[in-house]
Amino acid sequence: MILIACIVLAAGCTTPTPTATPATPTATAISPAATTPSAPVIPDLSGNWSGTSTGYMYQSGYRVFNEPIMMEVTSQEDLLFTGVFSFPHRDGTLETKAFAAVLSDDGKTIKDIEYPGGFSDGIIVSGEEIELIFRDEASPSTICIDSIRRSTAAPAAATTAPPAMPDMKGHWNGTSVGYTEQSGYQLTASPVGMDITEQDGRFFSGTVSFLLNNTPVKKEFAGIFGRDGKSFVTIENPDGFSNGIVISVNEVKLVFRDNNDPSGISIDTFVRSGASPTPEGKAAVRLTGTWPGTSRGYMETGSGYGIIRGDLTMNVTTQEDRLFAGQVSYIVNGTPSAKPFAGVIGSDGRTIETVEFPGGFGDGIIVSDREIQLIFRNDGTPSTIAIDTFRRAE
Repeated sequence: MILIACIVLAAGCTTPTPTATPATPTATAISPAATTPSAPVIPDLSGNWSGTSTGYMYQSGYRVFNEPIMMEVTSQEDLLFTGVFSFPHRDGTLETKAFAAVLSDDGKTIKDIEYPGGFSDGIIVSGEEIELIFRDEASPSTICIDSIRRSTAAPAAATTAPPAMPDMKGHWNGTSVGYTEQSGYQLTASPVGMDITEQDGRFFSGTVSFLLNNTPVKKEFAGIFGRDGKSFVTIENPDGFSNGIVISVNEVKLVFRDNNDPSGISIDTFVRSGASPTPEGKAAVRLTGTWPGTSRGYMETGSGYGIIRGDLTMNVTTQEDRLFAGQVSYIVNGTPSAKPFAGVIGSDGRTIETVEFPGGFGDGIIVSDREIQLIFRNDGTPSTIAIDTFRRAE
């Protein structure tokens, strides 16, 4: 969720300080300093990185590809950074895409947005290595692992083998409960099925079947496991994407989102034939109410990503356990604007995923019962990424 008020160029000035007569030193007893947690170190990512991009691209079905990739981080301001991805093609041409990104507060995870399309979620493996999982809903639908290292880094040393990936192949029965935009976000519930037909380590693909306006629909999808062998992400053709987790060998849960028409978000729970889903844990925290906030990030202006800052308000008007919906309001070029949104609280009771209409989505955490932090992204026009911090109104 973001407001786009204006692009702010940061500048500073100094004022001469009058010279003062030094005070006479006074002997003071000094108490031992209290022990406080050290602030996380924000890594400096500026410079050149190179590596490989491996995954699926939709070409009359999801096809495996493996291509070189280069990343140049040209600007960094604390948790925010921008740069350019380059893709050398076999015909000798070089494709480039601008990107803007946000580091998490702990300096370990990355979320980016790319122009003209696509977004990534990743981790800093070390000071010399980054892994991103890129997804693009646009044609051609794409999902891939981008493994990149600093150009100045020494050759990679042998690393610990990743954990064995769960065997996902087979048929899964499920239920889908969430919101679909129909003159406002409306609650929906329907059966859903998933067939995973191929898997190679962290990569898998198949089809998902469901009802849309009582009409059967089947879509192809591709997915990638995280390095932990438990979390995974997917992309669907022609649109939609999910973040999921393996609950057990017989159960997986996903939060599905679609930025296209109809915009939607849902909790999809799948079990293998004969298995039963795990009961939900503790009740979700109540989010209904008004949440004023601030937003800072980047917006693509036609000549590159420029910094944006401003105020916004999130109003959560309805909540059904882990599902909630409302409006976000902000100022665009001096004019008040508002967008409906819908969201899901993760089964951990702390993470949040949202979708907005007509475009954009957020991923965040409930910091406390009075504070929420979201990273908003829009891979449409204008391409945008921002850190949105909300505090509950008194």
